[in-house]
Amino acid sequence: MMVIKKLLVVDDEIDFAKFVKDVAEDLDFEVLLTDNPVEFSSLYCNNIDIVVLDLFMPGTDGIELLRYLADNNSHASVIFMSGRNSSVLHSAKELASEQGISVLGTLQKPFRAKELEDVLNKYIKYSPIFAVNNDLASVEELAQAIKEKALFLVYQPQVTISDREVVGVEALVRWKHPTKGMIPPDYFIPMAEENGLIAAITMFTTKTAIRQQGIWRTQGRNMRMSINMSPKILDDLDLPSKIEACVKALGADISKLVIEVTETALTTNLALYMDILARLRMKGFGISIDDFGTGYSSLQQLIRAPFTELKIDRAFIRNIKTDKESYTISKISIMLAHEFGMKAVAEGIETEAEWNILKQLGCDEGQGYWIGRPMPPEEIESWIKSWSAD
Repeated sequence: MMVIKKLLVVDDEIDFAKFVKDVAEDLDFEVLLTDNPVEFSSLYCNNIDIVVLDLFMPGTDGIELLRYLADNNSHASVIFMSGRNSSVLHSAKELASEQGISVLGTLQKPFRAKELEDVLNKYIKYSPIFAVNNDLASVEELAQAIKEKALFLVYQPQVTISDREVVGVEALVRWKHPTKGMIPPDYFIPMAEENGLIAAITMFTTKTAIRQQGIWRTQGRNMRMSINMSPKILDDLDLPSKIEACVKALGADISKLVIEVTETALTTNLALYMDILARLRMKGFGISIDDFGTGYSSLQQLIRAPFTELKIDRAFIRNIKTDKESYTISKISIMLAHEFGMKAVAEGIETEAEWNILKQLGCDEGQGYWIGRPMPPEEIESWIKSWSAD
């Protein structure tokens, strides 16, 4: 059965609203549009999947309509667009996040059809409503996959930007359902966090990645291994000792293991997290602050935590060439990392232009599809040879 995807466009420029409508209909969306924001409340209903909002409109602006969505507990995702200052787009995105509204993307007018298509395709690909075969993988299926060891890891290469040296990989967990195919991690990781399964996934990821680092070490390839740690499990004071014991048992090099935590880990129960992070660092692990710039950690927290690495979120890297604010945030992030004695690592490098800008800014390392996609461990060696030969 085909799932109908519904989209509402609100833009006082009727020709631009029709342009958005045409692009969305080509992707099989059912589209409503209006050039009068006053009509929004009468057109909006709970089965709208995406709302495309122009921020600057006479009478009622996009921020007021965003407030309406929040007040009505809307489950719709939002795309912001504007022909004015891009900083307002960024502010609107942050406001929406605070109000619990999912933002698919922000678009600076005038934009091309391909740019809008990319944002809409992201929704089609990752929204649970349109998961593989239009059939959600359930919590029970995820629990069964964990029990049956059906999850697996892929590894994305990390290289120095100055001289292209391969220095490490990031371990990323994946799930291939026997009938529904690949389930996006953006879907099953939040599901695991909300249903008490994230500890099992994190420990599986940690042990598997540590084991792989040990294997590569014995083969003469003592690469750094970065492992994501959910804030949901950073409440176990015995965690540093448990991971250390795992490292010793599996023959890995503790100095080559980096624990990645997101900024959100610094916003609640800071004393507990600091205790755990400090003891991990004292045992020889590297500590990375992941997705930097998307959360609310203060500079004071950044200084107090024993970070060795700062990862710039892919959202800023993606727009670094075209958006002044993204460029500035990336530049300042690199400067902060260096001033605090950390490496700066850029995530999501997808073009040579992004690579060249980061090189000019002095970014230390990077990862992304332009460098190398996440791959199974047996493909890493051949990829290294290919990368080094370029």
